[in-house]
Amino acid sequence: MIRKFIAGVFLMVLPFLVTGQQAWTVYNTQNSPLPENSVRCIAVAPNGTKWVGTDYGLASFDDVNWTVYQTFNSSIPDNSIRSLAVDANNDVWIGTFTSGLVKFDGTNWTIYNMANSDLPDDFVRCLEIDTLGNLWVGTIGGLAYFDGTNWDIYNTSNSVLGSNNIGSIYVKPEDNSAYFGTINGGLAIKDASGWSHFTIWNSNLPDNTILGLVKDTSEVLWMATPAAGLSGYIGGIAFITYNTSSSNITTNSLTCISIDSDEYIWSGSNDSGIVKQQGISNFISYNTLNSGMPDNFVQAITTDDQGVLWIGTQIGGLVRFDESILLSVPSIANKSQVKIFPIPAAENLYISSEEKAIDKLQLTDITGRVIPISPEIISEQLFQLNTSQLSSGTYLFRIIYKDGIVDSRPVVIQQ
Repeated sequence: MIRKFIAGVFLMVLPFLVTGQQAWTVYNTQNSPLPENSVRCIAVAPNGTKWVGTDYGLASFDDVNWTVYQTFNSSIPDNSIRSLAVDANNDVWIGTFTSGLVKFDGTNWTIYNMANSDLPDDFVRCLEIDTLGNLWVGTIGGLAYFDGTNWDIYNTSNSVLGSNNIGSIYVKPEDNSAYFGTINGGLAIKDASGWSHFTIWNSNLPDNTILGLVKDTSEVLWMATPAAGLSGYIGGIAFITYNTSSSNITTNSLTCISIDSDEYIWSGSNDSGIVKQQGISNFISYNTLNSGMPDNFVQAITTDDQGVLWIGTQIGGLVRFDESILLSVPSIANKSQVKIFPIPAAENLYISSEEKAIDKLQLTDITGRVIPISPEIISEQLFQLNTSQLSSGTYLFRIIYKDGIVDSRPVVIQQ
């Protein structure tokens, strides 16, 4: 029987104001009620509340007030929080290190563990909620899909999973297809057609361990890997990898990943702070030497609705980073303004910008080799490229606008 508890009345609710507009704000145990400086996970609720999981308790922060939940002041069963997800009702799902899965609705605590449910292991690494409101649970002992009543369990015995140790989950909102990054077992995909599995042995996936997953509007699945840098999977076509050999990325040791509203990919690392992908093979790093980052080991990263990054570090606490203040520019080009069609292309490809004038186009293959092209300029916002002389495969477009902003998109040519 599932146990339900009422939260104790001794929760710590303290005000903490961020004064002024600044790019970097660090919250730690010395200047805020954050219970521990090792921040393992962060989730932003629909109501804007930030939920922060640490090695010594759970905290919520609404930009003014903090509330801290620990085993001695609430019914949370474990102070070591490893994963978080918030559903449409603002209910918080909490993955713990040793005590299973917890649901908190603001009053009641509901605990699911190996003793009272079908949860495959009490160490819950990652959580993801689909558009049906159902929960994917990644543990070190397998994968679970939970609809609030029933459990479906997947492991190496009954699926294509290459490892029972699940490191990351992404669910595509349009169709609830699910992507699973494992520890030493590659990438697994579950969609309407069934299961797919990719490893370093059956594909050009660069690393069998995947610690973070996001997908952009171009249908590229981006993966943070701990030994091979940033990798992008272009549905059924190829993997593109950016590492210290093929790009100016500062590290191959990525730990987590997020995507902002302008479609820029942000990764956390274990030695170089946070890394932003600004274009094809072009990266910038914010670390302790060149920014307000208090620690170069990043354990969690997410983006709120305002485009602000929230970063969890190993020993430096929680970081709020608003890059727009740092850059002092009114806006950044939104990649959704660009349309490239048809995909895949066979003879003619069109590149359209909804608002910005295009200056020129550059095309490279997935190795970074520049491909000479002569696009026809139909208008400042519409270019046409004859692709009949290009070989089938995956390419990357670099779109340079007349205002200096640079955008990039993958394209598939199929002859």
